[in-house]
Amino acid sequence: MGMPTDLEMEIVKLLYDEADEVGWTYLPDTERTASYNRWADDPRIGGRMSLFFKTAQERRVWIKDGPMKEYARAIYGVGKYAPLVANPGAAVGSLVSKALGPEWEPDLSTQEIKPLRVLARAGDEDIRFTWGPAKDLKHLVWAALRAQASGDTTPWTLCVVTSFVKPLPIEEKKEHLRIGERCGLRIEHVVGA
Repeated sequence: MGMPTDLEMEIVKLLYDEADEVGWTYLPDTERTASYNRWADDPRIGGRMSLFFKTAQERRVWIKDGPMKEYARAIYGVGKYAPLVANPGAAVGSLVSKALGPEWEPDLSTQEIKPLRVLARAGDEDIRFTWGPAKDLKHLVWAALRAQASGDTTPWTLCVVTSFVKPLPIEEKKEHLRIGERCGLRIEHVVGA
């Protein structure tokens, strides 16, 4: 017997509210692990899941591999959990504007995942815009290189989303820019929402 959709959505809303409070995107893995364990045992979350997932480990795996794996997509308006995030998708326009300038607009109808990317436009000019945290830069670079190797002639901008709370060290930023230069890709660092 699967978890009823309404209960799933209530639980995911609690998870996402807490994730937002702690700046989930920028948390190190050790802090994420502690959160998974706490949520699996929390009566409001894991306790309500216990009819469907008997052990704390099963609940932890569902939380980690389900809703929290989708969190990064949901905050940008993608996926079934997007409605559970305050103002989903608004962050995409903000990232595009911060990275490229106020004249640029994302075409949300072109949005794709793995990695998150969208076509951005300013007048007649198009740029393929992809974004993610610093730990995902390799995935952004790989997506751009694969697309270009397959004949995509649209220029790419890779946006590394950083945080005021946990800023990226200047040496890491410089390394990103060297990687971008080496691969012929524009890399921008933007403080996210």
